[in-house]
Amino acid sequence: GDYASLGMLGVALVAILANSSSIDPEDSIPWEVTLACTCGILVSAIAILAKKPVVAYVVVGSLVAVAPTYYTFHREVHVHNWTFGSAHGVKAPAADVLRSAWQTTPNVTRFDWLLPGSLTVADLSLVAPSVQLYCNTSEIFHSGMELKDPTGAKTHDYLLASSPRKVRREVAAVMTLLKVPVGLEAWPQGADMTLNLEIASGIVKPHLFSARALPLDKGQAMDVLRGKHHLRPFLLDVYALDHRNNMHDAFGDQD
Repeated sequence: GDYASLGMLGVALVAILANSSSIDPEDSIPWEVTLACTCGILVSAIAILAKKPVVAYVVVGSLVAVAPTYYTFHREVHVHNWTFGSAHGVKAPAADVLRSAWQTTPNVTRFDWLLPGSLTVADLSLVAPSVQLYCNTSEIFHSGMELKDPTGAKTHDYLLASSPRKVRREVAAVMTLLKVPVGLEAWPQGADMTLNLEIASGIVKPHLFSARALPLDKGQAMDVLRGKHHLRPFLLDVYALDHRNNMHDAFGDQD
C-alpha cells in the first residue's frame, strides 16, 4: 500500500515537472503551481514513510481543493459588447454572464471534461474569472460620474458600454458600467462627456477592457444613473486596457 502510494506520487511529480518545462507558456504550469505541488508531494511522501497517511491525505486534499480557485482566478472570459445585450438581458446577474462566457471562451474549459454533467472548474472556485470586454469606441460613453480621493484628485472615470437589445420590436441600449483608473487614459482629460469615446478622443481602434465583475456601488449618484439608463446590476472594475488592431482577432495577442 505504501509503495503504491509513493509510486503514484512519483508519477504525479514527474508529470508536473514535465508540464512545467513545456516550451509553450500557454501549455506549461506556472512556477508557483509547480513549487506548491512539488512541496505537497514531498511532504505527502515523507508522511507516508512515517506511517502518517492522514497527513498525506490532508495535504493532497488541500491542493485539490485549492486548484479550481487558482485556475479560475487566472482565467479571463471573453465578452463581445456588440452581442452582449442580445445574449443577456439587463437584469442578468454577473454569475450567469460569467458562466455563459466561460462556456464559449477558448481553452478555459479544457479541464471541465473531468467533472460530471455540466459542472465546470469555475463552479468549484471560490472566486469568479476576470472578464475581457471588447468594445468599439463608438459604444463607449462617459456616465458623468468620477471618483476622487480625499485630496480631490480624480482616480477613476465611470464609463458606460452600450450594447443593443431588441425589446418588443424596439432596440434598447443595455448599459454596462466600467470603473476605469485614470492611469489607463481611457477617457481624454477634459473631453466632452456628452459625446461617445470615438468622437471625444478621435480614436477608432476598438478597446479591450480587462476587469473583474463587482456589485454596483451604492449611493444617490448610482440611483440617478439607474434612472437614466438600462443599467446592469454589476460593474466591471477595469485593471487593464488594450487597443485592438484587428477586429477579427479581438481577444488574441497583437503586436
